[in-house]
Amino acid sequence: MRRLVLLCSAFAILCAAGAAEAQTQAPTKRAVAAKKGVAPPAPTVDTRPRYKRDDTPAAVTVIPIATAPKRRLARKPGEGTAQPAASVQGAKPTAADVASCAQARDHDAAIAGCTRIIEDPRQKPKGRAVAHYNRGNAYAAKGDHDAAIADYDEVIRLDPKNASAYNNRGSAKNDKGESEAALADFNAAIKQNVRYASAYFNRGNALAARGEAEPALKDYDGALKYDRRNVNARIARGALLLAAGQTAKARADMRQAVALDRKNAYAVLWHEIAERRAKQKSVLADGKGLKNVEMNGWPAPLLLMFVGELKPDGALVAADDTNAALKEAHTCEANFYGGQHALIGGNREDAVKLFRSAAKDCPRGFLEGIAASAELKGMGEKL
Repeated sequence: MRRLVLLCSAFAILCAAGAAEAQTQAPTKRAVAAKKGVAPPAPTVDTRPRYKRDDTPAAVTVIPIATAPKRRLARKPGEGTAQPAASVQGAKPTAADVASCAQARDHDAAIAGCTRIIEDPRQKPKGRAVAHYNRGNAYAAKGDHDAAIADYDEVIRLDPKNASAYNNRGSAKNDKGESEAALADFNAAIKQNVRYASAYFNRGNALAARGEAEPALKDYDGALKYDRRNVNARIARGALLLAAGQTAKARADMRQAVALDRKNAYAVLWHEIAERRAKQKSVLADGKGLKNVEMNGWPAPLLLMFVGELKPDGALVAADDTNAALKEAHTCEANFYGGQHALIGGNREDAVKLFRSAAKDCPRGFLEGIAASAELKGMGEKL
C-alpha cells in the first residue's frame, strides 16, 4: 500500500501523446506514378486520428487515492480472521489503474482505470474529479460525446472553476452540432481563465464554422496573445485572412507557422498556398521546402500535388483508407487542397466544385471544412 501511495503522489497526468518524426527521402517511383495520375504507394499508413482542434487537456494535479487507517479487529478465541474492510467496500484501485487513467494513448484502458478510481468509495472529491476528467477525454477521443459530456458535467459539479472541463465539454458539444451550448462553455472557460489560449482557439473555430469571421479572427488573436507558439491558431487565422483577400497578412501568419514548426506538413502546405495565391514564387518548387517533412503516408500526397509529382485525382485515390474515419478526413482534405490547387491554377470552376465538397463533407471542426466555406463566401458563391 505504501508503494501505491508513493506512486500516486509522484504520478503526473499526461497531457498529450507525442509522435516521433523521421526525415526520409521520397522514393523515385512517385514521379512515375504521378505522371500516370495514380497515387504512389505509401510504405507507412499513419493511423493516428488527427484532431484539428486545440483541446489537449491542460495539466492537472495528481490523483490522490485515499486510504483508511488499518485497524485490528478483536476476535474471540477460535474465531476465524475477520474479513478485510476493503472487500466489503469494493476493490481498491491498483497502481495499474492509476497509470491507465493518467495516460492518453490507450483510451479503453484509461476508461477502465478511471472508472475503478471513480467507483472507489474512499476516493476524495478532487481525485474523483480528475478521474472523471480523464475518462471524459478518453470518451471524447473515441467519439462518444454524450459519455464525455456526462463526465465533464461531473467534473464541473465537483470543481466548478475547472476551466479545462468547460473547454473540453464545449468541444464535445460542438462535435454534436450544439454550437450555442459549445460557445457558452468556451465563454465559461475563458471566464475562469482569461489567459486560456485553447479556449480562445476553440471558440474561434466555432464562430468561424458559423460564418462569423470577424469575431473568429479576434479569438485567434486572443489565442496567439496568450500562446505565441500556437501553430494551429496561426494557420486558422491565416486561412480566414486568405479567404477574405488579405493575402499579405495571411502570408505573414503562414511564414510564422512554418518557422515555428518546420516539420509540420500542414504548416508547409499552407505556406505554399499563401505564397502562390499572392502570385509569389513557390516555396516547394526546388524540393528544399520538403527536406524537414516526413513524406511517408498522409498528408504527403497533398504536398506532392503542389510539387507537381501527383495529379489532383491521384491525391483523391491516395485518400482511401480501410479506416472509415481516416478515409473521411483524408477525402475532406484532398477536396479542399485540390480546390486550392485549382484556384492557383486559374480553374475557378473546379475550385468551386471541390470547395463545395469539402464544405459539405468535412468532419465537423476540421479547418478545411471551415476554410472551404470561407473561400466560397469570398468568391461570391452561395453556400
